[in-house]
Amino acid sequence: MENTAEKNMAESGILPFDPIVLVQDVLKRWMIVVLAVVAVGVSTYIISDMRYEPVYQTNTTFVVSVRGSAASVYSNLKSTSSLASVFTELLNSSILRKTVMQELGMDSFDGSVTTTVIPDTNLITMKVTASDPWTSFVVAQSIIDHHESLTYRVVDGIVLEVLQPPLMPTSASNSDDSFDQMKRMMAIAAVTAVIVLAALSFFRNAVRSGKEARKKLDCQFLGEIPHEKKHKTILTWLRRRKSSILITSPLTSFQFVETIRKLRRRVEQHMHGKKVLMVTSLLENEGKSTVAVNLALSMAEKHKRVLLIDCDMRKPACHAILEHREFPYGVRDVLRKKVDLSDALIRYQSTNLYMLLESSGNTKSGDLITSSRMAQLLDRVRDEFDFVILDLPPTSAASDAEGMKRLADACLLVARQNVASAKALNKVIAALDGGRAKMMGCVLNNVYSTRLTSGHSRGYGRYGKYKYYGRKG
Repeated sequence: MENTAEKNMAESGILPFDPIVLVQDVLKRWMIVVLAVVAVGVSTYIISDMRYEPVYQTNTTFVVSVRGSAASVYSNLKSTSSLASVFTELLNSSILRKTVMQELGMDSFDGSVTTTVIPDTNLITMKVTASDPWTSFVVAQSIIDHHESLTYRVVDGIVLEVLQPPLMPTSASNSDDSFDQMKRMMAIAAVTAVIVLAALSFFRNAVRSGKEARKKLDCQFLGEIPHEKKHKTILTWLRRRKSSILITSPLTSFQFVETIRKLRRRVEQHMHGKKVLMVTSLLENEGKSTVAVNLALSMAEKHKRVLLIDCDMRKPACHAILEHREFPYGVRDVLRKKVDLSDALIRYQSTNLYMLLESSGNTKSGDLITSSRMAQLLDRVRDEFDFVILDLPPTSAASDAEGMKRLADACLLVARQNVASAKALNKVIAALDGGRAKMMGCVLNNVYSTRLTSGHSRGYGRYGKYKYYGRKG
């Protein structure tokens, strides 16, 4: 009844998973966005700068008037304005251009001469543009020197006087917009990269919610563990110190504690009186050690005697999570029969949880986990404890979990939200489901969700890092 109600509630979300998952996926790959922006920006700037050709422009203003007219310029505005249009064509004529080039000794003129009539006036503005300031200036000056001989022959009685002489241009009239184009293309590249990464994340065959886990995974889905912040206070955030996530800590959220207790009840239902549960994951840093530790603590709240064994010989993490770093003997000592189990057991505070930990990693100790000595140890602890939890290394880092399935009673797979692909998880599920240990199911860890999705989780941070997995110590 409880499972049916929870499943219906989980499937009632508006979206299959929270959009924040896509945002986090993009933020994880922020370096790709930066590289795309830099590459596009630099390329755009180089191309724009190479294509930029400066143009220099000088301006001259002429006044068109009637020769010998006693009237003012304004009284003859209509006639002089029409004549100004004629002179516009004269200044652009090929005859004047040829005369100017002959005087200056130029074979060709790659610039341009444009003239415009100022509306409602008898003024003409001439603009001469060229690839260098000197050419634009001398061409304008030459036009001024030779225009009178041409205009006198074409239209008699008209005077074209210089009102504003040309000046040597000191800067290009067309600004270099390479930097502006670079900024524009960088913005476009950033948006495009984000959209592409978000699309790739959306269509990736990952498990991002409980709804997807039920559809994609070939095992029973046991629930979602919410994201829990590791920086519990401002001081720890400033010092970059992460706190362990334990249900016994008063700083841990009520929701996280209740989620672990709910997982404990489901585990108990599936165990059916069996005692040894192994906890593993596909990839590193999926939080399987934190799940194993908190599940053991929750079991200890109910049962008389619970044992937690850290079987991750390559990268043990339980002692760090439990903040119990100093102890005389570890798992290797017991398996090598250097010390008896009773001497190596550690009781966690005043609870019913007993621990068999390991303080340092060693790549040469992996075979001990699947040896006959481990089988003997498990036979003994089955008689002495009500429940035994084994923290196994990730299957991608070692084959210990596959070897342990013939010794344990059940297996719990921890999968972090939106990390491993569903196909890879199903391969692990198929590999672990056999022998003595049966695949109990999968729990989705570090789940971000809001009311738009199946859950209402708020947090679960990073708990373990396997960056140096496989290295000695």
